[in-house]
Amino acid sequence: MRKAAAFLSWIALVAAGPVSAHEGHQHKVMGTVVQVHVDPGKASHVEVKTTDGKTVVLSCDDKTQFVKGKAAAALRDVAAGMRVVATTKEEGKTIRAVEVQLGEMDAAKPAADHHRH
Repeated sequence: MRKAAAFLSWIALVAAGPVSAHEGHQHKVMGTVVQVHVDPGKASHVEVKTTDGKTVVLSCDDKTQFVKGKAAAALRDVAAGMRVVATTKEEGKTIRAVEVQLGEMDAAKPAADHHRH
């Protein structure tokens, strides 16, 4: 019961997301990956449907860190239908992913391919 209460508290804190985002400050985005766009040599991006139903585009570059559990991961490990929690930073009109924690696949969402440009 204690673990469930702690988990629900964590979900509520993270689900608040970037309610009033300010440029230069870090925020959390939690949701399910809709699409992954890989642009070799350019900034790639991941589209995430947040827990409140909004779609957020996270710009990913060579500085973005990906983590699955305690192990390092990479953009190639991200797939549509995967749950993620991202630490982000607003840079102008762009939301840059600083760190993306990869979770499990959402059983209700079929996996889709990465889009390459």
